[in-house]
Amino acid sequence: MYLIDKWTDWNSRLFESIDDFFENFSYYPNIIEANNHTYSQFDFLVNEMPTEKQRVAKLNELTNIFEKPNSNEYISLSGFNTLKTSVEFAVDEKMKNKEFRLIYDSDPDWGNTDVIVDSPIVELKKVKT
Repeated sequence: MYLIDKWTDWNSRLFESIDDFFENFSYYPNIIEANNHTYSQFDFLVNEMPTEKQRVAKLNELTNIFEKPNSNEYISLSGFNTLKTSVEFAVDEKMKNKEFRLIYDSDPDWGNTDVIVDSPIVELKKVKT
C-alpha cells in the first residue's frame, strides 16, 4: 500500500512507487487501485495545473497515435505511463483517500466475461394487410 502525502506530488509519488514495486518484485505493475476520490483529485490537478496537463498524452482512437490534448479540453485519466511501464486505473472504494495499491496481473480480465443471453425464439406469422 502506498500513500500520497500532498496532492500536488501525486505524479512523482506514482513514479517513485512504480520503481519501488520493481525493486521489491523484479517486475513492473500494470494496475493501480485507488478510490474514486483519489482519481478525481488526479483529474482535477491535471486540468487545473498547466504543467501537469502538458505531461498528458491521449490516444487518438482513429489513428491509434498519442497526441497532446487541447488546452481547453477536460482530461479524465484512465492510466499512468512511464518509460518503463503503463498502469491502468482500477477502482477500489474500500481504500482511503490518498491511498493506492500497485498490482501486477499477467492476464487481467477486468471483469469482462462473455455473457450469453438466451432469447426465446418466436415464430412470426405473415399477415395480409
